[in-house]
Amino acid sequence: MTEEPRVGIFWSYDNKLFHYESSPLSEGVRTRISIDYEVGHYAAWFLMDRLGILKKLPQTLRSEYDSIPRGRVVYLLKKEKFVVYHGDEFDNDQYELIKSLFNLPPEKTIESIDMHYNPLPEDFTF
Repeated sequence: MTEEPRVGIFWSYDNKLFHYESSPLSEGVRTRISIDYEVGHYAAWFLMDRLGILKKLPQTLRSEYDSIPRGRVVYLLKKEKFVVYHGDEFDNDQYELIKSLFNLPPEKTIESIDMHYNPLPEDFTF
């Protein structure tokens, strides 16, 4: 029996997977268009800090969840496909690793660059 595919979130740092968390597809949050992971990057970052995971990053990158590249794996109901959303600092090795860790079927998995998942520029102002 193969393991169920998963949905979730991840971060990368220095072109390597830094942290990920996921849940089986059957336990994901269902919306009108997708099945998604129940926890967002923002909330997960605080827990990662409390667990000491962020200590592996340089001090200057620990304060904001969007200080390093991140991504999300979602299942799109209408397309019947998993999509790995990520920023533009994401290479094929990371993509293959995410597919493996999340047990994603290659024939039902696509990737999509979404600038939302890039770190905010240091000179960005609100």
